[in-house]
Amino acid sequence: MELTVKEKAFLENLPELVEKAVDTYGIRLRKIVMEEDEKGCYTILITYDSEFRP
Repeated sequence: MELTVKEKAFLENLPELVEKAVDTYGIRLRKIVMEEDEKGCYTILITYDSEFRP
């Protein structure tokens, strides 16, 4: 089953957030979607597989 985590960040924090997601979810990470709002803040949706499948 896939789960999605929602985060908010500014442009300067995006590299840290992506690195953290890769470190946390590893090969279970499926996708990262970033959407900018009118104020320059980003909503980041991190989708990962909740079960490890070798």
